[in-house]
Amino acid sequence: MKKWLFVFVLFSLACMGQSEDALILSIAKETNKEKKVALQFELVNYYSDHAQFEESIEQAKKILSLNQIKSRDKASYLIAKSYIALAEIDSAQKYVTQSIKFSKKNKSIENLADSYFVQSQIFQYKADFTQQANYSLKSIELAKKIGSDKILENNYRNMAMLYLDQKNYQKALEFSKKSLHHATQMKNPKRMSVAYGAVGETYSMMYQDDKADYYFKKSYQEAEKIDFKMSKAWTLTNWANIKKGNEALKMREEAQKIWNELSPDNIMSINNLSQIGLLYHQKAIAVNSSISEKEFLLNKAKSYLIEAIEKSKKSDNTTTYIEAGKVLAQIYSTQKDYKNAYLIQNEYQALSDSLYSQENKNKIAALESKQKLIEKDNEIAVKKLTIQQNQRQKWYLIAGLALLTVIGLLLFYQNQNRKKTNELLLNLNQDLEQANKTKTRFFSILNHDLRAPVANLIDFLHLQKDSPDLLDETTKNRIQQTTLSSAENLLTSMEDILQWSKSQMENFQPQPQQFLIATLFKDTEKHFSSLENIQFRFENLNNLSLETDENYLKTIVRNLTGNAIKALDGIENPTITWRAFKENGKTILSITDNGKGASNEEFKALYDDKEVVGIKTGLGLHLIRDLAKAINCEIKVDSKVNEGTIITLKL
Repeated sequence: MKKWLFVFVLFSLACMGQSEDALILSIAKETNKEKKVALQFELVNYYSDHAQFEESIEQAKKILSLNQIKSRDKASYLIAKSYIALAEIDSAQKYVTQSIKFSKKNKSIENLADSYFVQSQIFQYKADFTQQANYSLKSIELAKKIGSDKILENNYRNMAMLYLDQKNYQKALEFSKKSLHHATQMKNPKRMSVAYGAVGETYSMMYQDDKADYYFKKSYQEAEKIDFKMSKAWTLTNWANIKKGNEALKMREEAQKIWNELSPDNIMSINNLSQIGLLYHQKAIAVNSSISEKEFLLNKAKSYLIEAIEKSKKSDNTTTYIEAGKVLAQIYSTQKDYKNAYLIQNEYQALSDSLYSQENKNKIAALESKQKLIEKDNEIAVKKLTIQQNQRQKWYLIAGLALLTVIGLLLFYQNQNRKKTNELLLNLNQDLEQANKTKTRFFSILNHDLRAPVANLIDFLHLQKDSPDLLDETTKNRIQQTTLSSAENLLTSMEDILQWSKSQMENFQPQPQQFLIATLFKDTEKHFSSLENIQFRFENLNNLSLETDENYLKTIVRNLTGNAIKALDGIENPTITWRAFKENGKTILSITDNGKGASNEEFKALYDDKEVVGIKTGLGLHLIRDLAKAINCEIKVDSKVNEGTIITLKL
């Protein structure tokens, strides 16, 4: 666990900047307070990057002494980070608490997220993994708000190391890959190198050496691009764990050169020395060569192991001391130096007995039992909470379903009312549209059929008034007769108009009654008796009768006749023939003329309700259509241009 923390702190502190001398000179020359503080922060980061943690702390404390509100949160945070690197955890805790307080006061989300990350590392050192995760997750939440890839990468790697310590390798792999994602987003070779290494270390713990080898290689390549020595040493040290023999030895020796340059007394450097000694010892045992060569390899192993043991004593690294001591005792024994073999064996054995004594085992067992009881109690408490939560959720669901049901019913009721209202509005709109059509038709008829007769009557009256001498008695009588006939026809047409108007009103319905067709033909003949130049024929051989509304049919017949008369204008021997006959049990009326004929388009008003004005003769085809529809009369037209027209009424 301490190995992870040490390396993690070193990597999270790595940064780029000016050289030390250049920064010190720039600080001395700068007069602007804000710019001077910014340069001092650069110098703090420079010292951290070069593992000069005491100098970093000293410089950060200078910034803190300025008591500037905007800078004290960041200065406290940097001091805490450096104290962690020096393993001075109490001091680190003091300054990180201060940093959190200042960050909240300044509402500095970024610095607060960084401070939570440092607090998480402190709990990692104390082996309080729950609080370690808690503060790291807090930091992640804030980092997501501000979109900081740097803080997210730090925390995801932190969580990966946490799960590695817990031997939860799947979770460690998940978080290490998240760390790699954010490092890649930043396109920062240092962070990418570290993140690749974390994934490789996770795979090595899972015994997936091929994948581990791939990620260690990527880590080393990124570090080599910028000569990031710390990452190179760390990667080689861990990469060697999945290698054997000379390849592993070569990697460890290369890593040790870098450790000796950067930080020779750190825990990874000491462990690496011990492993190099072990590899030389294995090589000496395996080699089938001369005694001198074996002796050379044993002495090599011995020198590395002695150095590892001496440094382990200074750093209280008991585990490495015991492991190195075992191998060193074997080497002394092989070289027949039994005295030193005995001494070193007694030393590591005493440490081992102290570390693994029965008393300690009993204490550990008691702690484990206590921990299991605590875990069991926690498990029971969690189950109780889960049951309570499930009960609450059940009632919430029932209440929610009831509410949804009520809302659904209300929406259904509202929808039904809306449908009814829409249907009513639609019917009213249709009625209004029909009324508008009726009005349009009515005024078209007035203009069409009444205006000409009235105009003729007025012309005759003006002529009689203004120039009575121009008219002889015969002409005068003839015009009077014609005018009288036109006036009577006008009156009849007005009655027809009123009849049609009634047909357009919903409260007026046709009144069917039995009558003779001969009566209908006689009325039509009388109506058009003033037209001496047209020959009328009426054929009703079987003297048929009908049961329908006589007035409706009479109006239809008159207007079809009027239309036929207009079609005969300029025709020699104009003839109109009305016939009445039976066909398939139905009474048929037909009118035939030998006029000019017309196209089907000109008769469109007989069939299309949307057509308002038809041929401008009689009362118009629209009147015929509407009246025929009212008495269930089917109309068929057979018209040929220059040959004439036959219109059939089937009742």
